[in-house]
Amino acid sequence: MAEVFEDSYSAEALANMENYIISFGTLIKDVGSGEAFKNALFGMKVMIDNKPRRVADLSKIYPGHRPMTLELLVFSREHIPLIVNEIKTHGFKKVTSDTQQQLITVVIPKPTLDDLTAMEDQVASMSRSAISSLTKIRGNTSQRLKAALENEFIDGVTANGSREKVDAVYDKYVQLVKLHALKKRKNILGSYFECKNKEEEEMLPLLTKLKPLPEPKEAK
Repeated sequence: MAEVFEDSYSAEALANMENYIISFGTLIKDVGSGEAFKNALFGMKVMIDNKPRRVADLSKIYPGHRPMTLELLVFSREHIPLIVNEIKTHGFKKVTSDTQQQLITVVIPKPTLDDLTAMEDQVASMSRSAISSLTKIRGNTSQRLKAALENEFIDGVTANGSREKVDAVYDKYVQLVKLHALKKRKNILGSYFECKNKEEEEMLPLLTKLKPLPEPKEAK
């Protein structure tokens, strides 16, 4: 997303801002998704030979074939009852097992209004954190530009140009964070959704043309 500029000050800042945008997009994508519940299973533990063992170490966890389900391919049949019982103690009521196939199926429960509100709060916290990070990058760049100008590493024209580039992209990315957070909240809450202020009311029409945030770049 970031454009390439001649000066290293703005180039570094814009690259860092883009990284935070990508990270933010990945985080809010998982809120309320099957992936989030999948991660919840990873932390569960059962006692095997008087030692706590992670469910993730005893099975392979992946999205189920049916919507809103997770499946666990358990490595040892004898562990299936222990894992099923542990999953149920964490609020997953619909848990079935197939000993022959060594498979456990977990139905992800429909979220309550309290669950939806908690997810909304989580998205809001993520968006505040992302904007704070973007603001910090802009501030650090401004300080570096000031020092470079005082030490005559760059001239005033270059410093002002770099600052304007960073400010413009900062404004763009902050707006993207707000828009994607608003869209996520709207998707999560459905009929319960309400705008919190006038700014959100004005942003609503923009959601129809909102493009997905960039995916993380694959390591070469």
